[in-house]
Amino acid sequence: MIQKIASLINETLTAMNAHHHVRMTDEEWAYLDAHFEFIHIKKGEHLITRGEEVCYLYYLESGIVRLWFPNKENREISARFIQAKEFINFFLSHEEHYAHYNVKALEECKVWRLSKKDLHQLYELSINFNKLARMHLEKSINCKIKREEDFHTLDAEARYKTLLANEKWLLRSIPLKDIASYIGITPQALSNIRKRI
Repeated sequence: MIQKIASLINETLTAMNAHHHVRMTDEEWAYLDAHFEFIHIKKGEHLITRGEEVCYLYYLESGIVRLWFPNKENREISARFIQAKEFINFFLSHEEHYAHYNVKALEECKVWRLSKKDLHQLYELSINFNKLARMHLEKSINCKIKREEDFHTLDAEARYKTLLANEKWLLRSIPLKDIASYIGITPQALSNIRKRI
């Protein structure tokens, strides 16, 4: 049985400790259930391809996705991993928006999507959804700032130890080559660090 998107988002609010600040009304929950569409993405498929116009807000019910882009040498650089009960691509502008990253399923994923048109209508109708979007943006920006600081202030081994302390779940599901790319080192360097510690 497919769980309704409203109850899934409510679980996310609880996990974010946001349920005290974001109290959706029955009408807002009903809007979410009426306008989100459920889709499946197979392992290895791309949900979003770099350069294409992005027309949906996505919510990952289950599975893991990897955000990646090619560098100048056309090697894949892992930018972020997203696990279940999180949003993908929350911030769609009114203008055309083209993806900067590829978003690839690392395992079979259950995904919900909301069209850009319905998302902007929701922003007009729901102060609570605006609060959720702001909290999500703040969390994303804080993670990005911390990640950038780590790249400038920590060596490779310290970045790996930070990952162990804060994102250990990645090691259960993500190939080591992708983790190496995520912390900015070669797979061989990661292998050496893992042997040392």
